[in-house]
Amino acid sequence: MLSNLRKDRGGFTLVEIMIVVAIIGLLAAIAVPSFIRARRRSQGTTVLNECRQVDGGIDQWALENNKTTGDTITWGDITPYLKAGTRLANSGGNDLLGNAFTIATVGDGVKVASATFTEFSGVGISWGPYAP
Repeated sequence: MLSNLRKDRGGFTLVEIMIVVAIIGLLAAIAVPSFIRARRRSQGTTVLNECRQVDGGIDQWALENNKTTGDTITWGDITPYLKAGTRLANSGGNDLLGNAFTIATVGDGVKVASATFTEFSGVGISWGPYAP
C-alpha cells in the first residue's frame, strides 16, 4: 500500500524548480533597467514641462504688467500664473529634484538647474532653451 501511494504522487523535481527560478531571475534582470530608465525619462520630461509652464507664466506676467526684455522677475511674480495646488506652484521655485529654477529677466526666461541637467543628461531629453 505504501508503494502505491508513492507512485500516484506527482510533483516537480528540484532541477525543474531551479530552472523556473533562473528564468524568472533572468527576465527580472532584463526588465528592471528598462523600468528604471523609463522612470528617469519620465521625471526629466516632468521637469522640462515645468520649465515650459514657468516660461508661460513669465510671458503672461510680462504682458499683464507691461514689462519688457531685461526687466527682472521673481518667483513670487509668476506664482499666480501657475495652477494653484500643483507641486510646481507650491515648490517655491524648485524642480522635481529640489534644485532651483533660474529666472532673472523677462527676456532670459527660465533655465533648469545645472545639477538637474546633469542628472537627466543620459535619458535623451532635448532641453532646448531651458538648458543652463
